[in-house]
Amino acid sequence: MTVKLNLTINESVARRIKLYANRKQTSVSKIVEKQLEDILNSEKKGDSFRKFIDKYAGSIKKKINYDEAKDEYLKKKYGL
Repeated sequence: MTVKLNLTINESVARRIKLYANRKQTSVSKIVEKQLEDILNSEKKGDSFRKFIDKYAGSIKKKINYDEAKDEYLKKKYGL
């Protein structure tokens, strides 16, 4: 079952993603759905936060407790 979801995005991003979808012979909906699934699947595995930390680890000088940092990030993100 599919549902309709309205998104509000920058006009230039909308124009570019439509062109991209056309080149890839797919729809914007399929692209967005795939990206959202990837995000949700990586969060299930706990990978997204760790990838973010690993990407920027060279710019961070102090030692990080990944579990504490993840908890703090999620609390801030979801207003807990």
